[in-house]
Amino acid sequence: MPSIHLDFPKENNLDLLRLVFAVQVILQHAGQHLGSNIPTFLSYFPGVPAFFFVSGFLIYSSYQCTSPKQYFQNRCLRLFPALVLVAFGGLFVLLYAKGWGYFLDHFSLILFWFFGQITLLQAFNPTQFNDVGVGVINGALWTITAEILFYVFIPVLVFCERRFQYSLFLFILLSLVVYTIGEDFFYIPMYGDNTVYDFLSLTPVVWGWMFGLGILSVKYFYFIKTALPYLITFILPMGWMIYSNYQGIWFKCSGNNLGIFYFISYASLIVWAAFFLPTFQIKSDLSYGLYIWHMPIINFLLILNIPSLPLALVCCLLSAMFSWFIVERNALKLKRSSLRYVQ
Repeated sequence: MPSIHLDFPKENNLDLLRLVFAVQVILQHAGQHLGSNIPTFLSYFPGVPAFFFVSGFLIYSSYQCTSPKQYFQNRCLRLFPALVLVAFGGLFVLLYAKGWGYFLDHFSLILFWFFGQITLLQAFNPTQFNDVGVGVINGALWTITAEILFYVFIPVLVFCERRFQYSLFLFILLSLVVYTIGEDFFYIPMYGDNTVYDFLSLTPVVWGWMFGLGILSVKYFYFIKTALPYLITFILPMGWMIYSNYQGIWFKCSGNNLGIFYFISYASLIVWAAFFLPTFQIKSDLSYGLYIWHMPIINFLLILNIPSLPLALVCCLLSAMFSWFIVERNALKLKRSSLRYVQ
């Protein structure tokens, strides 16, 4: 596949922003589960929707600049080595809480859970584990399932775009329809208490419009860059929606299920911060490690009956550093190309 010219600057703040998003998720979950008082304003800048938007921006670009084989190799090197490491961390939390006797008696179940953690079943959490910590060993990893499925979908999307130029817009529209009415429409129970919509919520079928707006941003960046200085003004409608405390599909301003208008404003603010503000380079990319490790750590502290936010942050940082310097950085050296070096 021939490379395309990337119109967005390779020097940007996307790595810094991903770190900010990861910290936001950690603080929100720590506040919820450790009983810590977290500033309310943080809930208006949720990390997960921001991650989806930035992923759409970067992953679409990555696929366009490498061969399909290199693309999938790079994605696997970025995700799975650290994912295997944190799966062992979750296993340790489970063993500490349940003991070796439980491990031996439920070996098949635990093995299946571990397999799910390192493949595509990160959301699988047996009811037998519900008495461990918050009730889910690493509940934040459901987004990894959505990310992986999005990675797989990108080649399909590009293939469709070559035959029908409005494929992306159609994908965004269909995802928006499911996002807005899916919970009421796909309510049929599918597994236990989980409905069809619950399973769709693990896929880009629901979140694809957030990824899709990221793709639109990179495809039409040559238009956006002329408006970069003015994107900061989207903080005004965001402030109005926050002040008005609207709920519902259009204006909801907190949580993962953001209102459509609010998310568009939020995404515009992300683009402004990424490409207009002075660049702050980060040499060590700790965002992924922070994100995937924070829930096992919170669970472990709850098991120890030490609900301490400062300790949780320190442990998250140490775990992310170990993950980056020992596992992730060495795995990424095997990548054959990177957007960091594409003009």
